Amino acid sequence: MKKVLTPIIICAILAAAGFGIGSLIAKGGKLKDGEHKIVICATTDVHGAYFDSTYTDGVRNRTSLSQVSSYVKQLRESGVKPVLIDVGDLLQGDLAAYYYNYVNTKDEHVAISIMKYIGYDALVVGNHDIEAGHSNYDRMLKAFSKTYLAANAAATEGPRRGQCYFNKYTIVKRDGIKIGILGMTNANIKNWLAEDKWSGMEYFVISNMAQFAVEDMCKREKPDIVVLAVHSGTGTGFPDIENEAAFLATDVPGVDIVLCGHDHKAVAMMIDGFDRPVLLMNEGKKATVLGQAEVTLSVKDHKVVNRNITNRLIPMEDVVPDAEFNKKFSKQFHEVKEYANRVIGTITGEMDFSKALDGPSEYINLVQTVQMDASGADISFTAPLSSRGKIAKGEITFQNLVDIYKYENQLYLVKMTGKQVKDYLEFSYHNWVNGIGPAFNYDSADGIRYEVSKRAPRGSRVRIISISDGTPFDESKTYTVAMTSYRASGGGDLLKLGAGINPNDLEIVRKYDDIRNILKDYIEKRKVIDPVVPDNWKFID
Repeated sequence: MKKVLTPIIICAILAAAGFGIGSLIAKGGKLKDGEHKIVICATTDVHGAYFDSTYTDGVRNRTSLSQVSSYVKQLRESGVKPVLIDVGDLLQGDLAAYYYNYVNTKDEHVAISIMKYIGYDALVVGNHDIEAGHSNYDRMLKAFSKTYLAANAAATEGPRRGQCYFNKYTIVKRDGIKIGILGMTNANIKNWLAEDKWSGMEYFVISNMAQFAVEDMCKREKPDIVVLAVHSGTGTGFPDIENEAAFLATDVPGVDIVLCGHDHKAVAMMIDGFDRPVLLMNEGKKATVLGQAEVTLSVKDHKVVNRNITNRLIPMEDVVPDAEFNKKFSKQFHEVKEYANRVIGTITGEMDFSKALDGPSEYINLVQTVQMDASGADISFTAPLSSRGKIAKGEITFQNLVDIYKYENQLYLVKMTGKQVKDYLEFSYHNWVNGIGPAFNYDSADGIRYEVSKRAPRGSRVRIISISDGTPFDESKTYTVAMTSYRASGGGDLLKLGAGINPNDLEIVRKYDDIRNILKDYIEKRKVIDPVVPDNWKFID
């Protein structure tokens, strides 16, 4: 159903994102009669899977941008000139991304070099690209000054104030055909990331402005094929600020292809769109598959009279890595490998991440201990960011830190009442016990002694016995609590729906460094880590 918004709201949305609403002049010449075939290829949520090898000798990555490069070269050698689009989350997830985000910041970021080498025509900004911080996505914007896209991110300060912070769209030409690529990012960014990561920007919900953004691009540029590339999950066909793609495919007129990502679920299907069949395509994560669409336009009297879209998801595991790519980026790979294998300490026993889903574990205890030590908090909350893999007994390397803590979250010290702490944990354990949502939202606590009943009704599962030192726990008292910047910004809704705290009203006592760096400093200082299962809480029937 077509949305109806008042002219005032329409003007406000478009103006805030830098869209003109005055006279629009169409560009472009006449199309040649006949059939035109355009191939569009896409990746999304690469999350640092740049290389076909890990940083451990003899261990290969199943998929990477090396395979993507190889496949694209094969297309070009066959005479096909594909339009290449990445739909976001390129700058986080692997040590290579971390290294060029924060360690080697003098050389060109390896992601920039790789995307130029492969020849991407458009890149969409993802929420984890914003998480990498201004210095990194700003240099991406500088490197891809016309093709780094997020039409719904409006600048609220600086020289671009009142305009799009990045770019709204780009036009790519193939065989005289104009392909309009409109990019948008996830509007939920402000609920996940600390303000310093997205400062100077306002994000508009994609579905509130996609129709008008597409119309604006089409009036200005007259593209023959319209691609809406959004860093948003596939969703169910209903408006959802985080997962809007299926809804957009059915609701926005004038669109031929909706590319999406974010939820890491590979999908390719034709949808009955607003005014035409629409291809909805999601390429999963870490270059596992490459999405490929072939659009055939039939042109008569210089007008498109018919369009047909075929699609497939191509497994990159079946593609031989690009030897020339590997050679070209060998220096960067080995630089990261050397950094990854730097020893920072030792561990006296194995640490299995999967145990964190069953109850108290050595893994979560280490993170809680580090957070309490760094902040001096009364209480600490954290959740398993990894639920697979393990750290073997022996040396701890920097790569192990990424395995333990894979996101660039800061540590925050905040204030909460005892009742808010209790309600927060009730919400977390209700989801945990019932398997609702991702494991990275299953927070447990340190600093208090408590029991969790799996069978008790919602709101009555958690019985807090005392503070860890034996003193009484007081629901009316205010405590200092250590938590991640993701959680303090509202991520997972544990604050809002659990503790009843609007994240905007949360009292923040202090902000600390990236938790992974705090973990590194802790291990380097102590040199030896003894993995211990904590006894401050337990599940009971």
